[in-house]
Amino acid sequence: MEASTANIESDIARLETRLRELKIQYDMFFNGALPREPFELRHDVERLIKRYSNAPIRKYAQRFHFNSLVSRFNSLSELWSKTIRTLEEGERAAPGSVGRGNGEKILTSCRVHDPVKEQELLRFLHSRFLEARRKIGGANGKVSFREFVRGVSSQAKILRERSGCDEVELRIIVVDRKVHLRARPGR
Repeated sequence: MEASTANIESDIARLETRLRELKIQYDMFFNGALPREPFELRHDVERLIKRYSNAPIRKYAQRFHFNSLVSRFNSLSELWSKTIRTLEEGERAAPGSVGRGNGEKILTSCRVHDPVKEQELLRFLHSRFLEARRKIGGANGKVSFREFVRGVSSQAKILRERSGCDEVELRIIVVDRKVHLRARPGR
């Protein structure tokens, strides 16, 4: 009986470790660092859960720990399923976005005269840009607000020199599951 208690304890510890690894791998998958879902690790976690789901665990502390891990796995599985479903539906049609013939979806657009002076509008645009990158899962690094303003300012300067416009339209778009900030002359 003591050996089975030790086995249960080590399996519960392994389940906890594997669940932590699984969460990290799914986060990496949604951020674009992994090409596919971690099916093997998920199968291993499900196998551990099935082994002890119907088996009696005599110690209350072990049973409580196991049940809390199963509950955590179930809630994470539901979250992962919803996220995958949202990504798949987003590929087809995202609500609130305008579809373009070239597979481009416009999430947000605004017009600015002077990006350096219109900080409030750029803060809003920056937050929408970061939010879109999180949702799409393609963000490899966070863009600071200062870098964002610098990029917008340089794009606006180039557009003004080329087209002679005084207003620049900034658009946050999604192309092939990647979020971009594009600028064009205001009309």
